Amino acid sequence: MKNSVNSKKTLSLTAAFIAISAILIAGTNNVLAQNQLNEADFKVKDFGIENGKPWLTVEGKAGASKPQNASQIYAYAFVTDKGIFAVTSHGVEDSAEVENDTQWHTHGVTLNEKKCVTDLNDDGTAAVTDRVEIGNITATKVDTVMTALLGINNADASVCVEKVFDSKNSTK
Repeated sequence: MKNSVNSKKTLSLTAAFIAISAILIAGTNNVLAQNQLNEADFKVKDFGIENGKPWLTVEGKAGASKPQNASQIYAYAFVTDKGIFAVTSHGVEDSAEVENDTQWHTHGVTLNEKKCVTDLNDDGTAAVTDRVEIGNITATKVDTVMTALLGINNADASVCVEKVFDSKNSTK
């Protein structure tokens, strides 16, 4: 009789372990699926400027894709008459605009000829809803918009454009 009770306890513990493992694995897969890159989230549909705020829309869902590792940065970039501004999401903390820099936030950026960041500031504010918008800047014209993946080089901490998902130029 004693063996029967121990066997039932062992089976119950094993079943509980399997159930918990299945929930954890399913949860992990859901999180990974939510963080997968959807290039439609970076395919530019339209862009412009309204009340001094540069904006763009995409074919997918703006802001839905976020980087999967700390050495990646996703960006919606605007080349304006007042400089380049990028709405970004990444794992490295560098902005006072948001508590967690995986949240979309804005930087004014300067790039060199190799498309690497040489200067960065916290100019502008980001709004990411049905469109990506930059506030608190004084731009009056948007020449170009682009969406890109930037990478952080662990050897020298440089940040460079690795892939441009899409770009559009103004025809005005």
